[in-house]
Amino acid sequence: MAAPASDKNDGQKTESSGGIKAMLPLILNIVLLPVMAFAMTQYVLLPRLNSAAVATVPVDGGNENDTANPGDASHGDKPSSPSHSSAPGKGAAPSEGGGHGGSADTTEMLPEPVTVNVAGTMGSRLLMAKIGIRGNNPKLKDIVLARGPDLRDAASSLLYTKTLMDIERQGARITIKAELKDAFLRVLGPGVFTEVVMPDLAIQ
Repeated sequence: MAAPASDKNDGQKTESSGGIKAMLPLILNIVLLPVMAFAMTQYVLLPRLNSAAVATVPVDGGNENDTANPGDASHGDKPSSPSHSSAPGKGAAPSEGGGHGGSADTTEMLPEPVTVNVAGTMGSRLLMAKIGIRGNNPKLKDIVLARGPDLRDAASSLLYTKTLMDIERQGARITIKAELKDAFLRVLGPGVFTEVVMPDLAIQ
């Protein structure tokens, strides 16, 4: 009779231990889920919300300052006087342009196109280019007339080195204009013109 009693006790212990093991995942979920939620809120969500709030404060403050400055300027009499003085344009506009309509650029073309032999063609192909300079210098026309031979010489010396491959490659016109600008700057010096124009560039 003692042996069957021990077998029953062992069966009850195994059943109870098996029940606890089966409930262990549920117990862990119940205990760990609140802890994980608290950790996510404390260390992830709250820092992000705080950083977002801090980032928006300078923007609002800057807008308030920007709106405050025009308000101060509109109430004072001093801002109104510069606006009236700038309207007639007696001082600032002539000094910046240097003449009537000084802000508008003018273009002056060389009297004749520049024609040279294409390099590497044994004189069988010709390169013809119409070249001019653009700027807001009031004496630009007189400068082109006076220094026209020097400008033509600089342009022909540059174009004489160009091969068919140099002329036909993509972006060749932009490259040639930039090189002509450097050559003309060496002739005229800085401040005389702003850019080189080349409306026509053809191979004959």
